Amino acid sequence: MPRLSFVYPEMLWLLGLIGLMVAIAVLTPRRLAPWRFWSSLTVRTLIALALVLAIAGVQLVLPVNRLTTVFLLDGSDSLSASARAQAETFMQEALQAMPERDRAAIVVFGGNALVERTPSEEQRLGRISSVPIATRSNLEQAIQLGLALFPADASRRLVLLSDGGENAGRAVDAARLAASRGIPIEVVALTIGAGEAEALVASVEAPAQVREGQVATVVAMIESNVAQQATVRLIGDGGTISEQQLALQPGLTEVTFAVEIAGNGFQRFRVQIEPERDGRAQNNEAAALIQVQGPPRILVVAQDQADAQPLVSALEATNMNPEVLSPAMMPSDLAGMITYDAVILVNTPARTLPVGAMRALPGYVRDLGRGLMMIGGGDSFGVGGYGRTPIEETMPVYMDVRNREERPDLAMVFVIDKSGSMDACHCSSPDMSSNPSQLGGVRKVDIAKEAVAQASALLGPQDTLGIVTFDSRAFDTLPATTGASLDQILDALAGVEPRGATNIRSGLIQAEAMLQQVDARLKHVVLLTDGWGTGGDQLEIAARMREQGMTLTTIAAGSGSATFLENLATTGGGRYYFAEDITTVPQIFVQETISAVGNYIVERPFTPVMIGSSPVLNGLGSLPPLYGFNGSTLKNSARVLLETDDAQPLLATWQYGLGRSAAWLSDTKGKWAIDWMSWEGFPRFAGQVVGDILPVRGGQEISTDLLVAGGETMIRLNAGPGQENLAVTATLIGTDGSRRAVPLPQVGALTYQGRVESPTPGTYLVQISGAAAERVVLQEMAGLVVPYSSEYRGGQGNPALLDELAALTGGQRLSEPADAFLPVAGRVTQAREIGLSLLLLALMLLPFDIALRRLMLQPGDLPFSQFWRSRQQRAAAQRAAAEVAPPDPTLARLQQAKARASTRIRGASQSTDAEAPDDDPLERLRAAKERARKRTTGEE
Repeated sequence: MPRLSFVYPEMLWLLGLIGLMVAIAVLTPRRLAPWRFWSSLTVRTLIALALVLAIAGVQLVLPVNRLTTVFLLDGSDSLSASARAQAETFMQEALQAMPERDRAAIVVFGGNALVERTPSEEQRLGRISSVPIATRSNLEQAIQLGLALFPADASRRLVLLSDGGENAGRAVDAARLAASRGIPIEVVALTIGAGEAEALVASVEAPAQVREGQVATVVAMIESNVAQQATVRLIGDGGTISEQQLALQPGLTEVTFAVEIAGNGFQRFRVQIEPERDGRAQNNEAAALIQVQGPPRILVVAQDQADAQPLVSALEATNMNPEVLSPAMMPSDLAGMITYDAVILVNTPARTLPVGAMRALPGYVRDLGRGLMMIGGGDSFGVGGYGRTPIEETMPVYMDVRNREERPDLAMVFVIDKSGSMDACHCSSPDMSSNPSQLGGVRKVDIAKEAVAQASALLGPQDTLGIVTFDSRAFDTLPATTGASLDQILDALAGVEPRGATNIRSGLIQAEAMLQQVDARLKHVVLLTDGWGTGGDQLEIAARMREQGMTLTTIAAGSGSATFLENLATTGGGRYYFAEDITTVPQIFVQETISAVGNYIVERPFTPVMIGSSPVLNGLGSLPPLYGFNGSTLKNSARVLLETDDAQPLLATWQYGLGRSAAWLSDTKGKWAIDWMSWEGFPRFAGQVVGDILPVRGGQEISTDLLVAGGETMIRLNAGPGQENLAVTATLIGTDGSRRAVPLPQVGALTYQGRVESPTPGTYLVQISGAAAERVVLQEMAGLVVPYSSEYRGGQGNPALLDELAALTGGQRLSEPADAFLPVAGRVTQAREIGLSLLLLALMLLPFDIALRRLMLQPGDLPFSQFWRSRQQRAAAQRAAAEVAPPDPTLARLQQAKARASTRIRGASQSTDAEAPDDDPLERLRAAKERARKRTTGEE
């Protein structure tokens, strides 16, 4: 039944003002005629009522008699082809039975939900074209999307066609939302048809940790729903280890493999089956990781293996297992690095490391609890280009000297020749032409760009860098910029292309002008050119720059005028370099920048000083002298163990996340540390330093269990004595560096356990750490393999969940397709806004109210009064003419008598005048009658 509703019912109190208005109008003296007063009051009341209802947001609520049904179709891989066909047949029959004016929509879901069809009166199903993520079943997202599709002008129903196998989201939460809106969820349970064979590897269990040489037992659970033959294989990292023929029975079959473990680190073991009959191949393989504990594995990365050999020999003497790799061969992701307990970078420049390794090393230390150490040298720390890189973030020192009093500000301008001769190609073999497009060729100008980029990494944030390029004229490629980033430099150089003549003079003049605008204590210019210059004599420019406190270094790249450039450098107070091989230019730029900066490398003899006490320094006694080190700055929270005689850091360690890092700022070859290499205490020193950054193990009494069950993964830690009441966290780390932290609350005396929704299939490392009083006292590492989504596990159907969803929302199981369009229990209404109509009504009534109250109208004042008056006058005249008054007999006799008397007295001539005297009663009667008529007609 129609009714009114209000958007702002609190505004209905204004109705009281209408009553007050009526009362005032009735009780106050009236100046209007009664009919005017009551007419005006009625109109004003209607206007006020319309305004109040419009302000209150009045709506007309009408019942709705049409239904919209949204079908939620499970499109995940847990449904077989026959179950999908069953669902589509149900929907087609339901659509054919859909009453007129009702509408239907379709949502297809798996790990996500997609709209196949919006609400429509179309009664044909057609081909289902939506393809959701089939490796998951997210009923919650499907219900939420279905709720969003409902129009407001219809009754609503959801029909869920699924097996109920939920492994993502929480459908119960979405069902509660549907119940709050009065929308029932009807369910159609889909099941696997009888006779459909399915076999899978349900689980693979193996010990989380074993010692090298032990025999590990790998147990696989094989599940089949029919009796059949199957081949089962155990596959290791090196290939197939064992193969068995099994007669599978319906249910679970246990298969055991005994494996002798060799090597160390994490090893992956896969169990694979080949059944005679099978529905899906995605679940025919599962795996487990075993961590093989042996001597610590140390990855030593060195550009020149000779630099690392003394360190490798010392580590081998302390029962460690070092492995030396070149930078290009080192692992570039966490999965490859996890087999090592620590990584040591020995005098290796940053540019030689794989990009993936540079990004992965911080996570390797922070998240996996591993160790990282950097050894100094001419290609390490700041000289090696590690400033402002992810590795600097991991180390205990900054890569530059940040004491402004020790190093004054520097303004440096690189002047680069980009004439046509710089387009020549340096080839990797002598038989190749100088065509830059040929394989192995690198243009001179590109080598110069790389040199500038490498050298700029040595500058600090307080330093200023500018780049001038020149051919026949000079260009400000990068204006003088303080703290320029590598991206800014590369962007500025990107558009530099060789062309034109060589005008060295213009380049030097431009560099001079650029430095004149900079306020810095040191100003230095580096000129790179490969030929004779034009534009006049440049010696006078070099001399003038020298007088202004600017120094000039020249680099002859190739067969240019070596003598002239050497004289130019001498005049400019700088250094001269002859780069016969153009590929040495980047190293020259770096070396020149080091010389300009002044303290990235310090070469002088000194004896290290021990700071405090540490297990790293135990039993070392007196220390041999050193002859050089890399300049750096100690981070605030880092600890320095050895320093130079002038309090510069020499050996520093740092806790970074779960792992530790160390910096040895001298070298391990026969240059700065030549006396240390022959020192008998060096193996002990090396072993103790590296041992300090190795992961902290929980001990033999610690064990970790990982179990993937359904859509969840259970993580259990069994701790040892004295490890109660710890704050334990497990971190799942993917091979792509992704992280997910899972708290493990204490569930027993020494047991910590937590659950997490299973991640996507793949291999994961599980880093478990336990802390007491904010100090890490326990660390464990385990491997987790999620072989396939729980969508492919057996028995994923959950009819009980379907029944729960229906019960929560007042729905039921549907057996007949036509029932999908039965009327719902709750009636749906539709509200229509009528406030605007009431406002228009009030505006229309307002002129009538004003006219009734303000205009003093008479009937004759109306617009048609003149016409009406003329008609009345004509009608009255016609009536007067038609009227003939009957004569009065008495009066007639008197008049006749009077006339005779007058005639006798005055004579016959006066008889006419006597017939109408002034005071004739008849005339007076006629005048009175005329006046009465005028009063009656309103003419008077």
